[in-house]
Amino acid sequence: MEAWVRFSAQSQARERLLRAAQYACALAGAALSRSGNGSEGSSGTLSRLQHLEAHLSLGRKLLRLGGSAEALGVAQRSLHLPDPVLRFCLTLSHLNRALFLACDNVLWAGKTGILPGLATDKWSQRSFRYYLFALVVNLSRDAYEIRVLLEHAEAARKRGKSPENRPQLQADGRIQRLWLHLQLQLQLLLQVLRDNPPLLLDLLRNACDLVIPLEKLGLCRSSPGIVGFCGLTSSVLSILTILHPWLKLKP
Repeated sequence: MEAWVRFSAQSQARERLLRAAQYACALAGAALSRSGNGSEGSSGTLSRLQHLEAHLSLGRKLLRLGGSAEALGVAQRSLHLPDPVLRFCLTLSHLNRALFLACDNVLWAGKTGILPGLATDKWSQRSFRYYLFALVVNLSRDAYEIRVLLEHAEAARKRGKSPENRPQLQADGRIQRLWLHLQLQLQLLLQVLRDNPPLLLDLLRNACDLVIPLEKLGLCRSSPGIVGFCGLTSSVLSILTILHPWLKLKP
């Protein structure tokens, strides 16, 4: 109970819960559209799900008001990271997130009538472009972290094996050598991800989130069910990192 009180007291946690509910509605609506027979009951249920999804989206936008200023503050702190690659990736990611949230705030004002006549489609596309840029940079950061850990794992493997116990890469021809090398790299990759749950969760979350702006910008066509499933999955992973802070990738 105490953990739930701490969780619900955070605005980010409430926003993640609304996000999970929003994409759960999208997933349920896609399933209903696919299996429904066009009856009045199923059409009414689908309409209610779509209205609930829209209200949840608007509620999330309200909770994110002022988030762009927070993202700018995090970007400023990222400038002091010692690793130049992490410094570049995290600063650029937070700057794009700040721009994404600023556009999202403008969209909220337009949809609530504060800014009547706002070109919501244009602002929505602009928002999703910044969101896409932030996710691409986040995935680049994940790839960099994986590369560094792979290098450390490879060095540790070489130190732990004598030359006569190492896999023989020279005896079976070029194709076999390449195949064995790929097997070894895959084993190291799985080991690295298994030993680093925060990195694995961050990679999965960013990969799932990537589907959403790609679909909204028309860069990759997928079904509403896939978008709903990816959004729900990434939301659940985000909630896990809030409930268990050690699962959050640092810095």
